[in-house]
Amino acid sequence: MQRFFPHPFVVQRRLPAQRACQSEVVHLIAEIRHQGKLLHECPHPGETRADGFYPGHANAAQLSRNRFLIIYSTRGWRGTDDNTSIIYQLRSDAYDGPVITEGILTKSIDDWDPLGNGERCVKAHVHPVVFGVPSGAMIKGKPAPSANLFVAKWERLGRRIDPATGFMLNVKETNPWLHAGSSAVEWMQFRLNEAADDIEIVRPVDTLRQRGFNEGYAFCDAPVRYMRQTMTPAVPFNDDGSEWIDYGYFDHNEIAALKYCYNVDRGVYEWTQTGPVIPGDFTEPSVARYRDSWIVAVRLWSSMRIAGGGPVTWLRIDDPFTDVPEPVLPSQPRTTSPITMFRCADGAIRLITNDPNISPYGHQRDPIYIWDVDPDRQFTAGEPRVLFYKRGAGIAIREEAGIAVDQGKFLPHTGGCTQTVVHRVRPVATNDPKKLGAAVAEADKEPAGMYYATVRYAESYPGMWAFE
Repeated sequence: MQRFFPHPFVVQRRLPAQRACQSEVVHLIAEIRHQGKLLHECPHPGETRADGFYPGHANAAQLSRNRFLIIYSTRGWRGTDDNTSIIYQLRSDAYDGPVITEGILTKSIDDWDPLGNGERCVKAHVHPVVFGVPSGAMIKGKPAPSANLFVAKWERLGRRIDPATGFMLNVKETNPWLHAGSSAVEWMQFRLNEAADDIEIVRPVDTLRQRGFNEGYAFCDAPVRYMRQTMTPAVPFNDDGSEWIDYGYFDHNEIAALKYCYNVDRGVYEWTQTGPVIPGDFTEPSVARYRDSWIVAVRLWSSMRIAGGGPVTWLRIDDPFTDVPEPVLPSQPRTTSPITMFRCADGAIRLITNDPNISPYGHQRDPIYIWDVDPDRQFTAGEPRVLFYKRGAGIAIREEAGIAVDQGKFLPHTGGCTQTVVHRVRPVATNDPKKLGAAVAEADKEPAGMYYATVRYAESYPGMWAFE
């Protein structure tokens, strides 16, 4: 069922006068139309709703002119951030097209011993992303050199289950070495098979390590101990798609640019370069190309501990592999929630997050908004556009179970005047009643999953990739 969200949303009447429309950012979004649920259940045994899991994080890539891959993690109810396996769907014709096949890229286990001390835990996986040049893509009229090779990445970490209750313990309740000793980014590489009905593994799942650091404690040339995976995929670093860039974040809340280059002789991507480590209070960076520079948006750890949230940190960088710029912290939005940033089909920089200060309910994660952001005016944000809210969509999650509408992502544009956005809806409550004072009910679980919307622009734009 489709639901249309009119704009501007009534939340704008609740804005304090000093925050009302301080920006000259011009919206090129004509309409945001909610399309319903994209991912409801994984069909694989051990990952179904009957097993206690649902789709919890998602990203996507175009694999060919008419094949699309959705990558997502499954998530359970045993405790906070009970993230488990990484799943893929191959779809026909569009991101929401018919599912051709569905498979498991890496599966969670409950008896993992990452420290080798007999302390068994859940092998969790979270924040899956995917990038690469589609099969048949043409760049400047020529076949792309790295076409039909794709990288999937995610974060791996250990989580302990209390044997007495079956509930997942948070990091503070477990061995302090478990998080540091188990956290890493994993990756694998694949291609679309000749029949275009499944994928073929080119490089199996392994720990992501920079070239030249294949063994030993150090996994890259930065002075860090472990790395975590951000929520947004890498973007092309050069014109032919043979080089890509994203950002990692590390054990002391630093970030750094990572470059991936296609090795023609080996037929795989390699992590070849790490930029300077930028210190701060940083987590979950996003990167996008903007004119002749690079834009990075970063969530602050400290913002999660403030009821009204904190600012998003922005960086504008000429060369991500040499420069360490001064951060910019605009006054709005303010958020406690995950943030994602993209350069969209119309060339605009957009941020997706929540802001409890403008929520008509004073809620930290409902509604979820899209902001146009102007890098040329100190990252001034325009008026928020509502992507999704519980009441407008008729989501039947009890008030006492809480709600989180988050994890918004623009999917790579495929041409035309609309672009797809995915986001998550879930109750905050888990099976453990001490989280919110009450355990999650079966009726609260049913709406949980990945939803999507189409953003319609005022005009049509070419897709990210061209084909013959």
